[in-house]
Amino acid sequence: MIGLSNNKEFLQLSIFFLWLINFSGVFGILSDQNEFFLSTTPYVLSFTLLLLILNHDLSDKKSKIGLMLIFLFGLIVEILGVNYDLFFGEYSYGANLGPKIHEVPFVIGLNWVLLIIATGSVSDKLIKGKEIFKILFASFLMVLIDLLIEQSAPKLDYWEFTQSPVPLSNYIWWFIFSLCFQYIFFKTVKTKEYNLSSNILVIQFLFFGMLAVFL
Repeated sequence: MIGLSNNKEFLQLSIFFLWLINFSGVFGILSDQNEFFLSTTPYVLSFTLLLLILNHDLSDKKSKIGLMLIFLFGLIVEILGVNYDLFFGEYSYGANLGPKIHEVPFVIGLNWVLLIIATGSVSDKLIKGKEIFKILFASFLMVLIDLLIEQSAPKLDYWEFTQSPVPLSNYIWWFIFSLCFQYIFFKTVKTKEYNLSSNILVIQFLFFGMLAVFL
């Protein structure tokens, strides 16, 4: 599995499958078969993270510990948020993100890891200079993604805030926690993966951008 991180053919195949799956998903969600396509969301997110990890050199113990911490802390933050209305505002998760632990879908922890790796890796490539600027830019990308997803999340039965529009506290705390998790990422994962990460970010922006317009 570790050897796949340097396999160009596997990388190209991974990119192809992610574009195919996600854009099939867009048209599926906009069709009369949307319930089926929405129900596959946790599997698509898990598969995306799996491909990203397989294409990423994470052979050292420190990298594994760092990503596990992001997963655990991400879940804990969301559990506190959903059950005690902390940080983000008052919100709840719907049914289309799969099985839950304390009212938070398990896949949300995986999604934190996925987005942190993708934004962190792209930021590391694009931003030159001190590490703090890379962390800040990656966290800014995280907020941009969240802003876009929030437009469609209730319609997709992913999650919904009781307050409309989404409270500013959501974006402030999303940025704060992104900073914390990006710090963990940059300090523990020394080798970054740019090629698949950049494709994942473009796919995310196009996927949720199209849904925000047409859904």
